[in-house]
Amino acid sequence: MFDEPVIEISTREVIAITPDTSITKAIGIMEKNKFHNLVVLDSAEIYLVNIQDLLIASNPESNVDEFMFKPHGIHRDTPTIDAICELMDSGQRAAPILADNGTLVGIVTDYDVMRRGSKSHVLKDTKVTRVMTRNPVCVEKSGSIGKARSIMRKSNVGRVLVVDVADKLIGIVTGGDILKKIYKPERKMTVGEVKGERVTRMEQPVSLIMSSPVITAGVDAHLAEVANLMQTYDIRGVPVEREGVPGGIVTIQDIMKYLREFKEEAMVNVEIQGALDEEYKELAERIIETEVRKIAKFAKRVHWIKIVIKKERDRGGGSYYKIGAHVKTQDKLYVGYGEPGGTQTMIAKRGRGDVEMKAGKRRWDFIAVLKDALLSVEGQIEEDKKRRLKK
Repeated sequence: MFDEPVIEISTREVIAITPDTSITKAIGIMEKNKFHNLVVLDSAEIYLVNIQDLLIASNPESNVDEFMFKPHGIHRDTPTIDAICELMDSGQRAAPILADNGTLVGIVTDYDVMRRGSKSHVLKDTKVTRVMTRNPVCVEKSGSIGKARSIMRKSNVGRVLVVDVADKLIGIVTGGDILKKIYKPERKMTVGEVKGERVTRMEQPVSLIMSSPVITAGVDAHLAEVANLMQTYDIRGVPVEREGVPGGIVTIQDIMKYLREFKEEAMVNVEIQGALDEEYKELAERIIETEVRKIAKFAKRVHWIKIVIKKERDRGGGSYYKIGAHVKTQDKLYVGYGEPGGTQTMIAKRGRGDVEMKAGKRRWDFIAVLKDALLSVEGQIEEDKKRRLKK
């Protein structure tokens, strides 16, 4: 589940500016490319600016260095699921992707996560009703823009739904809409300015700035569909409706939070017994983490996993390893052994054991033997899953 290195879902050809770039030019670049964040390079230092901060600048001809900030960076080899957690912890919508030496090699955004999520089996198996916020905040189309802003602030949300007198969904307004169309409008709003009557912008009806028609999902939709809508239409929230009436809303944060919780539920206590050579430690731990996630996904409920490492020497004095992977599920114990002479597979179920020997190429490398043991268990679990489906 989202085990690939985050660099694989990131944008590698990064558009960047320098600190002396004007705010007007930076906003132009962001609007042209539909960016919400932009990288700023100052010699070897990496910064970000976001469009919300730039839009409230009092002097648009000043430089972006007043608004740039030092972001949290993510290593290129970080598994995507861990990168999602890092993004959430940092409070950022985007993060620079860094090589071993700290140089910039890409950028990942929450929309990249949604693009990846649109193809995820985890999200395809999850209905929107599982994560959506029910009874979303709404405002009638005749309600004022100021009322919509007040509702957003009071409810701590980034958007409100606009409904008609029959509670049918007709539009949506975000904090960004108010910022762009009220505080930084491209044209003057003149509604109500007739016969000496002057209506302030915040008193004007919210229907003037709402987005309509609304991109929505049905109650039977799955999260992968919603993720695809978000990255396709550059939106952060998708209302869930039934017969035109909004019953909920799903945001990017809702999906990312769900993925984080899914990861935590899939976490399994892993015990490693035996000597783990320092030269193999980092790579071995990464392999174990990746394969354990796969095992947890296949088996659904894993109680514990134990990796037993035995280092031995052959007659010539050379060292080799025998590794056992023990995986306890709710009704079965799976045991796979990796060793230079091939892979030995043992399956124990409710106290009775079957032993199956699998011939293989003689492999002495520690990492190869470790993979043999873990892949053996994965194969057993997958075979059991196929047998259950046939019944």
